[in-house]
Amino acid sequence: MSISTYGSLFAGVGGIDLGLDQTGMECKFQVEIDQNCQQTLSYHWPDVPKFGDIKSVSGYDLPFVDVITFGSPCQDLSVAGKRAGLEGEKSGLFHEAVRIIKEMREKSNGQYPKWSIWENVTGALSSNGGADFGQVLNEMDEAGACFSEWSVLDAQHFGVPQRRRRIYLLSVFDPTIASRCPDKVLPVNESSAGNSKKSIKQGQEPSREVASCLGGSGEGAVPSSRGQNLAIQMLDAQRVGDVRLYEEPVQTLPARMGTGGNNVPLVVDNRTTSNIVGTLSARDFKGVGNQYVQEHKLVVESSNPIYVRRLTPTECERLMGWPDNHTLHRADGKVNSDSTRYKMCGNGVASPVIKWVIEKIKNI
Repeated sequence: MSISTYGSLFAGVGGIDLGLDQTGMECKFQVEIDQNCQQTLSYHWPDVPKFGDIKSVSGYDLPFVDVITFGSPCQDLSVAGKRAGLEGEKSGLFHEAVRIIKEMREKSNGQYPKWSIWENVTGALSSNGGADFGQVLNEMDEAGACFSEWSVLDAQHFGVPQRRRRIYLLSVFDPTIASRCPDKVLPVNESSAGNSKKSIKQGQEPSREVASCLGGSGEGAVPSSRGQNLAIQMLDAQRVGDVRLYEEPVQTLPARMGTGGNNVPLVVDNRTTSNIVGTLSARDFKGVGNQYVQEHKLVVESSNPIYVRRLTPTECERLMGWPDNHTLHRADGKVNSDSTRYKMCGNGVASPVIKWVIEKIKNI
């Protein structure tokens, strides 16, 4: 009983879709209300039916698919937001996705979908003291799930140097498939790609490419530390978390990135980096460059030149595991602005993670 088709709710610019396509699956429909994202989806998936507002989409009318994916809006669940939870205007759209699943199951006499995959921020686990996630599980049960399993997966362990921890909830609706499922569908152990100790080696090749595009040599580069080749000290009293060394994977690219007002990541770049890119934040100092270094009295103990710059949209795409310029093109022949592209990346899903998830499902 193989799975070969999927439908994408809250598709964005297709971060999930890219991962599923790489496993040989076929997209049957995409639902996305943002017009810029729709234009980019239409450029890359011109033959896939598109739908706008999920509230107006009926599961009775959609093509039957083996898997329904949905990364519903996270603003009300995120610890960075107001935490209105599942009753919030944005995150409450989760209920619309469940409605569509129920409608498709009713129309297909319980045959479709066989699986659903929900991706969201880890704040969903603690929202309203955990009650919201309990409600999520209850609603999946009410939709007909035989069982549900979740795991928190970090993109940095799947070949891209970005710290992007997200919860992935798998729900199985087919009893025959459920009977074959192991105790853990997503085994994150010492032998899996999701293990931090083992998977750093697997991530070195992509990390080297990204490190290079961010100004580092990648292979053979000396690991940075505050006491070695690159020693930049920021005054703790004035530390606002806006510039970091290449010490760790990049911090999570945020959804508010590109929306104006100090939101695009900055990076300190002196052309000496380790294989994994340093931590970034979400603020944008509007090109202050070396002026920022001087004003904040950063101590530089290096013969290499140093400057502060934004990540480019292409670099952000690489940090998501997407092809270069994936967010650039539109079906209408125009191109998206940098601010739009940043926002698309910040709202997206790291494709290598979802590819790994669907491969685990297909093995079952």
